[in-house]
This record gives sequence, structure tokens and C-alpha cells, in this order.
Amino acid sequence: MTGYQETLTDPSYHRQVVVQTAPHIGNTGINDEDPESRRIWVAGYVVRDPARRPSSWRARRTLAEELDAQGIVGISGVDTRAITRHIRTRGAMRCGVSSVTANPDEVLDRVLACPPMRGADLSAEVTTPQPYSVPAIGVHRFTVAALDYGIKAMTPHRLAERGITTHVLPSTSSASEIRATGADAVFQP
Repeated sequence: MTGYQETLTDPSYHRQVVVQTAPHIGNTGINDEDPESRRIWVAGYVVRDPARRPSSWRARRTLAEELDAQGIVGISGVDTRAITRHIRTRGAMRCGVSSVTANPDEVLDRVLACPPMRGADLSAEVTTPQPYSVPAIGVHRFTVAALDYGIKAMTPHRLAERGITTHVLPSTSSASEIRATGADAVFQP
């Protein structure tokens, strides 16, 4: 695990531009075993020095190929540590990363027209469209119903390793749908 693939596919980063300060981004490529969800959720990606090609035997494609395939704009060659210091001083703010040459005022207008993150209810956009189950591995100990407000794929897997069957349900599930799983507990990650 290197972190950038997990970050990109973590639903908690939905609609955010992620700035990576680590110097080695993309060096292990993208594989099919480590994503935290079904897609990349970030709105944009900023790195200082992306790897030109992956060096891991697990890589199936490059980071650039995956970003392009999923329509995620990225930028490199910037001082990501300076951006991080700025964000730490001033707080989170709206931003934009554009892959087209445009009038800076037009880009600024588009950024300012985006809805703010404060108060945004993103759970409906990141929740699973259909319920699914992850069975316990080994001896079954408990059953849990997990309401998906942006659950990472690894969470039910780790519960399964501890003998817990997890029924992952859309965030809009009713009390009767939750009870129908026969769960011993409800989990809201």
C-alpha cells in the first residue's frame, strides 16, 4: 500500500482537490487490488513530481492513465508544500484545476459558482447504489449492518477478518431494511 491510490478512491474526498506533499507519487502505478471504492472521487489532483512510469509488479496502469480514464484533471510541477502551508494558515477554500487554457476571470467565476463544501450533504452521491454483503472469514461471530455514507472497501474486509459478516446498505435505507439483515449491530462509518 502506498497511499495515493487509496486516497484517490476514498469517498470522503468527494468533490475535493487533493494536494499531495509526498515526493514519490505514481511510482507504484495503479493496481486492481487496493482501491477503497468503485471509482476515483477527488475532483482534482495536485502533485509535485509524478513518476514517469510505475516500478511495481502489481501495477496494471500508470497513475496518469487512470486519472485520464476517469476524467480527473491533475497538475504537477508545483510547490505542493507551499500550497499545504497556505491551506493550513488560511483554511480550506474553493479552488479549481483546469486542463484548458481560459481567461483567468472565467476560471475564477466557475470556481466561485461551485457550491461550498460547508453544509454539503454528499452521502447520496457516494453511497452504494445496491446493498451488498461481505461474509465473515473463518468462524462467524457477529453480523453488522453498515450504512454507507462513504465507507471504504477495506472496512468490511477488516471486519470479515474478525469473523463479522457486514451488510453494506445505501445511506437511505429504512429501519425495516436494516432490521431485515438480522444484524447484531448497526455501524455508521
